[in-house]
Amino acid sequence: MQVTVEKKEGINCSLLIEVPAVEIDSAVTKEVNKTAKTIKMDGFRPGKVPASMVKKKYGEQIRIEVISDLIPQKYTKAIQDEKLAVAGIEVDLKENKEGEPLKFVVNCELFPEFEVTGFDKIEVQKPVVTLGDAEVKKMIENLRKQMATFVDVERAVASDDKVTIDFVGKKDGEVFEGGTANDSEVTIGSGQMIPGFEDGIVGMANGEEKTITVTFPAEYQNEELAGKEATFDITVKKIQAPELPAIDEEFVKKFGVKGGVDSFEGEIKENMERELKFILQRKIKDQVFNGLREIAEFEVPKALVQREIEATKQNFLKQMGGDKGGFDVNQLPNDIFEPQAKKKVETSLVLDSVMQSQKFEATEEEVDSLLNEMVQAYEDAESTKAEIKKNKQEMSNLKAVVIENKLTDWVLAQAKVTDKEEDFFEVIKENMQAQQQGGF
Repeated sequence: MQVTVEKKEGINCSLLIEVPAVEIDSAVTKEVNKTAKTIKMDGFRPGKVPASMVKKKYGEQIRIEVISDLIPQKYTKAIQDEKLAVAGIEVDLKENKEGEPLKFVVNCELFPEFEVTGFDKIEVQKPVVTLGDAEVKKMIENLRKQMATFVDVERAVASDDKVTIDFVGKKDGEVFEGGTANDSEVTIGSGQMIPGFEDGIVGMANGEEKTITVTFPAEYQNEELAGKEATFDITVKKIQAPELPAIDEEFVKKFGVKGGVDSFEGEIKENMERELKFILQRKIKDQVFNGLREIAEFEVPKALVQREIEATKQNFLKQMGGDKGGFDVNQLPNDIFEPQAKKKVETSLVLDSVMQSQKFEATEEEVDSLLNEMVQAYEDAESTKAEIKKNKQEMSNLKAVVIENKLTDWVLAQAKVTDKEEDFFEVIKENMQAQQQGGF
């Protein structure tokens, strides 16, 4: 086998591979003879079919099969011999004639080779969040609101009320599609409607009609409405006020509190602290990763991005319940998934580069410590821990998190870090929104 390496710009190169005709013809002859011993053909006993007849009838097909098996073997060996770190390949068959050398070109995308420097240019805003008695009491009130029952009232609409309304939306005086509903239930202050809509209902009486003017968010999913002003004709049909449950044994059981009413507030605070810690770690880590991508200069292999797009499509299909409904996820255009896929690949490459240069490691004790911390959110922490320990993939993921945390701390020690005061509930809200957006 003869291999010619043609270097190209950036991360691309080509291998021109030539396999001697005698090797191809020998492999084809061997396969023809093997087929002749098993194939059935009219007029011949099993195993007695002449090889010449097999070759005449099936030779072309056999040659295709032989070459299909041989090409990956040849380019794999060539890649190993040339010590190439290949991210993706495309094979272009050039010459394939009996009695002549087989020639094909392997176009390779290589993993980029780069060094990350300039960590002091990374800027990180470290969230500073107060979590005291006031936040805990507000959380408990939020939990009570989640379990509230609603009763009819005859007064003006107020915050936290559940209101049944009819509405008609108009843009430039014309009713727009999807902007009309009857008997729609809206909880005031929930944020389920676009900004300004719920505020416009406050103060209205049962049976009252009113027209409000609002502006759709710039990132609204309907591009025809995004950033545009619209009016809504609203009719209030029912007003219901929330009745909050008492904090008793029945109430606390619904939240899995082990120690009853007396320990309810303490356990809620522990849960809040645990959740806040992981969220803040993620926020800081995201900023560090963004900063690393900004200071690192390298070309992203398209093959890796495409691979990530395919994986994302399959995950999306699973979230949609699999292919039972006959939905073909490949009908979705790649550009829907490409930005996030490219970002994920970039992050992976830049983290690998830093990890290799700094040789971060995770000890068993560090992984176990992280696991202990994570399972505290479960009712049966020890049983959950034991199940996770049986799962090699889960343990590998935990090890990766420990290493990422070490990398993050190492970068933070060199980056420009400033404190930023943030509200606990705004942090929680942002995290929920980020998870929802990341789900697709």
